[in-house]
Amino acid sequence: MKKIAFLLLFCLTQAVSATAELTFSALKPINHVGECISLTLQENLQAASRFHRVDLWAAVKLPSDDLLFMTPLAFDPFSSNPQLFRESLEATKRRHDILDFEVVVGLSGTYTFYAAYVDEGENPLMDPSALQSNIAEMSTTLSDEPPLTPVIDCVAVLPAPTGLLAEAGDAFVKLTWATMTDATVYVIYWQASDGSGDNILVPATSYSYIHTGLGNGVRYSYWMTAKDAVGVEGVTSLMVDAIPMETIKPPPAPTAFSAEAGDAQVIFSWQAVPGAVSYMLYWQVAGGTVESLSMSYTDFMQGGLVNGTPYTYWVTAVNAVGLESGPSTSFTVTPQAAATPPPVVGLPPVVTPPPTTVPSPLGEVFMDTLGDGSLGPEMVMIPAGDFRMGDIQGGGDSNEQPVHWVSVSAFAMGRYEVTFAEYDKFADATGRGKPDDEGWGRGNRPVIYVNWHDATAYAAWLSTQTGKEYRLPTEAEWEYAARAGTETKYWWGNEIGSNQANYYGDSFEYTAPVGSFAANPYGLYDTVGNVWEWTCSEYTDSYNGKEEYCVSDADRLSLRGGSWFSGALGVRSADRDWNGPTNRNGIVGFRLARITL
Repeated sequence: MKKIAFLLLFCLTQAVSATAELTFSALKPINHVGECISLTLQENLQAASRFHRVDLWAAVKLPSDDLLFMTPLAFDPFSSNPQLFRESLEATKRRHDILDFEVVVGLSGTYTFYAAYVDEGENPLMDPSALQSNIAEMSTTLSDEPPLTPVIDCVAVLPAPTGLLAEAGDAFVKLTWATMTDATVYVIYWQASDGSGDNILVPATSYSYIHTGLGNGVRYSYWMTAKDAVGVEGVTSLMVDAIPMETIKPPPAPTAFSAEAGDAQVIFSWQAVPGAVSYMLYWQVAGGTVESLSMSYTDFMQGGLVNGTPYTYWVTAVNAVGLESGPSTSFTVTPQAAATPPPVVGLPPVVTPPPTTVPSPLGEVFMDTLGDGSLGPEMVMIPAGDFRMGDIQGGGDSNEQPVHWVSVSAFAMGRYEVTFAEYDKFADATGRGKPDDEGWGRGNRPVIYVNWHDATAYAAWLSTQTGKEYRLPTEAEWEYAARAGTETKYWWGNEIGSNQANYYGDSFEYTAPVGSFAANPYGLYDTVGNVWEWTCSEYTDSYNGKEEYCVSDADRLSLRGGSWFSGALGVRSADRDWNGPTNRNGIVGFRLARITL
């Protein structure tokens, strides 16, 4: 009843004087979360004598319709007990701070403030006639929603810049964003992964900035704000990251390219290009398709050409990441048949002596001397040449495509797969663990349970011991040596036959001692079956040139040759598989190549 009576009292309209003796400062109709409310009460008594006859009462009606009364302690706290605000005229102030706070979530609703003079010592709830002034009233509604214009510390600020993007380059990062109409300046903040950082002021007319002088490989984080006309900084944007990286450029085009035509052949040469790991030779017969051949050397002879037909040639360089240079100068040459000298009349016939036989290095077997004076593994000389790589006969897997020509430089290949005896010697010398033999025997059986890193470590140790360059063969070198000039499924023909190799279902239950079957025409044993052999090439699902190069590491490394567990299809010269560099099992070993001849 007291609350109702008080509300009725404050709703009365009284005209005590022409000028309102009590007035509240203005409030916005709606105040949102984050905005600040400041409300004051002004006393406008025209006659000072009235101060001695009245008390000041004030209250607020909550969204729940409950009343809270202002206490004598500067309205702090509010109280649910009816009481006057000013107890004595000696404490009178003409202006009172009623409210000053930031709107927070959970206070939504309408609030109405009231104030009135009451006869000194009287309670208007008990005696409504004690009211002695106008009723000052002010309302506002609090919202749990944020304002349309952002607010920080009760000050309206600009919203966050949008569309911030960071694009990394070589030692720089380019930042772009959407422009803002009310911004006078942008502040870009940055911090590097090493903890350094700063801020950059950018004119409001800009929508991009290039941050230069950065460290390649370092992560940089960026965020930004906008300042308004009075210099107040607005809301922070989202953060973006960028990592500058050194730009890898293609190598320069080869120079000093020359092409000399002969009888059904053309001989090429060019200057080696720094940073190139291979070269692409292109040629085209007039009006025909452009063909190409990848190679790792700077001179080459192409045979089998049509005499009298013009061929146009050019060459490019390729770096380690596969970037290709622009083309060299092109040459158009026409092979011609060698002229036959006319017969000499009247002279006796010339007797041509039989040709002198020159020993060919093909099949030559040698062993390098190790540091302790013992001999290393047996190696066989493999001549340089060109061959068709891939599923020539058909019927294989898609990863054996496309069939393509590859040029191979001369090198040496292990006569046998590396044996347990050879690998155990390396393990003893280096303290490396010895792989398991599954009880099948060690000695001259091929080593198994060696991963790609084990195999490359053995090759590196052998290089140190001999001063020669040993490594795993590339996939192209392996197939070239395994085919030994043939284009059939197996080096001996298109049928697997029996007692030709150690594969599933023939001869041996598990691994066989190396050299248990006949060697191929190059003098290499067990290129068909026995154990899969690691190569130094990264495996790809189809040929793209990586089969001609070594990698320092990769998720998938090529395996060749098949194993004792493979069927006839899996031991063909063209068959391919792969494994991860850390995997070990009982069907994989390796064979070495030596490059420095």
